[in-house]
Amino acid sequence: MPSTVQSADAKTVKEWYDRNEILLVDVRETSEFELEHIAGALLLPMSSFDAEIFPEIPGKKIVLHCAIGKRSEAAGKMLLSEGHQGAIHLTGGIDAWKAAGFPTEVQILPPRQKSPEPVFLCPPPGQILQKEYLAPLKISVPDLASHIGISANSLDALLKGEISVGVELSLRLARFFSTAPDFWVHIQLDHDMEQARHNIGENIRQEITPRTAQ
Repeated sequence: MPSTVQSADAKTVKEWYDRNEILLVDVRETSEFELEHIAGALLLPMSSFDAEIFPEIPGKKIVLHCAIGKRSEAAGKMLLSEGHQGAIHLTGGIDAWKAAGFPTEVQILPPRQKSPEPVFLCPPPGQILQKEYLAPLKISVPDLASHIGISANSLDALLKGEISVGVELSLRLARFFSTAPDFWVHIQLDHDMEQARHNIGENIRQEITPRTAQ
């Protein structure tokens, strides 16, 4: 049995998808799915993902995806630990799928309705920690803080998005939840990068000319 989750890029998954060779499983939350998703994907949110009762689908590959590939890889590891073989996760998630030019289904607004607020695909680590670990596992803030050696106030601030995950806190969380050491700090980086692109990305594009274009 493989010890790591197999991965596939968007182009490969699209080829399987077009040949009807896969069951595409979206592990994002319901609010994310309702706003935009890949047509035909089955929604199994990470916050309620149960590897023990995950169905076997004879004759089809199981491809997991999320926003950027972190949650789907974690779900794949959960399936491996329960003896499910052949689960694959989409590298880069729905973000990579769209970047490759492949279609999604999006929410259609009625005429004259005000456009919604920007949709962010990379939630902060505190949100993922709360929804996908603390709530499902019924772990309280004081208990987790005690287990990983930080103050409850600091952990509460992380959950509220008031502080960021650094490398030390990523290691502490990884040790307790048995994730990759850089799992949490990468979630923080993806979130920060998305926020920066939204807030100042256009200004940077206008202010700076690439060296190759000069």
